[in-house]
Amino acid sequence: MEFKPCAIVPVYRHENTVRAVVQSLHAQNLPVIIVDDGNTPEALQVLQRVGQEIPNVMVVSHSVNMGKGGAVRTACTEALKAGFTHALQIDADGQHDPSMIPFLLKAARKHPEGLIGGFPQYDASVPKEREMGRKITNFWVAIETLSKQIPDAMCGFRVYPLQATVPVLKNLKTLRMGFDIEILVRLSWANVKMFFYPVKVIYPENGVSNFRLLHDNVEISLLHTRLCCGMLLRLPKLLLQKRKHG
Repeated sequence: MEFKPCAIVPVYRHENTVRAVVQSLHAQNLPVIIVDDGNTPEALQVLQRVGQEIPNVMVVSHSVNMGKGGAVRTACTEALKAGFTHALQIDADGQHDPSMIPFLLKAARKHPEGLIGGFPQYDASVPKEREMGRKITNFWVAIETLSKQIPDAMCGFRVYPLQATVPVLKNLKTLRMGFDIEILVRLSWANVKMFFYPVKVIYPENGVSNFRLLHDNVEISLLHTRLCCGMLLRLPKLLLQKRKHG
């Protein structure tokens, strides 16, 4: 199968930083799908100008905000329809180091049926409460997948194999901040192999965060409850998979 990757960039309230991200993707000859996730009309105009001024960029719009998961689902579906085999997900706020893209794509080419994920290496800019939240989530993900194959479930810098991912995206229950977690757990349940590599992640000074401390932490807690219940329902199958693959 021909390896044909693209990049997908969900955008909500990051219209001021997305151009630099898209330019870095264009510099590496990657076609880009931007998803306007219910931004203001003024922000949409910014995204449309990016799409017009930088070659090989498609802009898809949601009339209302559907959350990061909704945006990624739309982008992956469009990418598969367009004939792409893999989609590199990257945040629009400049957190992710674009110099790692060639390495991640090389890994995806080597493991075309697997998911390639970033294992974040933070500098001093990371908020301590977010760092602690990640550790708690990664503990629960190890239980939900009965494995330690996912060292970090919250880093959105990753490459999806589209044929395996799009059907799973249709069944997601969480389309907001829990999305990055749920899609990895469900892909693990679907027996998709995963490969993680260290990537530099920063929290830009004066950056715009869409994380709602109370609401999103409650949502993620409820997500882990559902995923633990889902693991128990799938326990015989998951144990058989684990036995087969050692």
